[in-house]
Amino acid sequence: MTSRILLAPNCIIDWKASPHMLVSGVTGSTKTNTLEDVLLSSMTYKSRIEGQNNGMGAKVYLIDGKGADFASLKILHPAVTPNQAARTLRILTKNMHNRYTHFSGEFGKTASDYEVNGKHVRDIVVFIDELAFLLNDPKLRSEILRYLFELLIAARQASIYVSPFGAKRGCWNSATICRNFSS
Repeated sequence: MTSRILLAPNCIIDWKASPHMLVSGVTGSTKTNTLEDVLLSSMTYKSRIEGQNNGMGAKVYLIDGKGADFASLKILHPAVTPNQAARTLRILTKNMHNRYTHFSGEFGKTASDYEVNGKHVRDIVVFIDELAFLLNDPKLRSEILRYLFELLIAARQASIYVSPFGAKRGCWNSATICRNFSS
């Protein structure tokens, strides 16, 4: 498998080289369209990159704080409430720890470099849209931030890639997450 996807001509995303993607912009700036293209490209098993036969074939998790744009993708079971988001991030964090237990040891390798029953371990891509809405829940804010912090810091080696999207960058940039988590 590969960790590379084609977003546009001359625009290749390599999740292993750069494990997190941050997209922000004002309303109407095509953040959602970009996310949809990255989402579909990450899920496909057929590559659009010339000379690359295999696509990424990643398992995708969606978290949509507003419950708007991606809530309609019911086949992907998007998390749209703070409880669902916390549960999804908890599962992903546990999955990350399990991957570390089973697939570690060789420097520079990630989980997707290993095989189980003749198949490569699938990459996981997590798309988070409108995280700021989820953080408005005072009961779950610290739990969501704690799991997100852990994933942003350590998930790359486990072949788990996290991509937050939203209009209010200051609400969820990594410095804010780290500051809120450590306080």
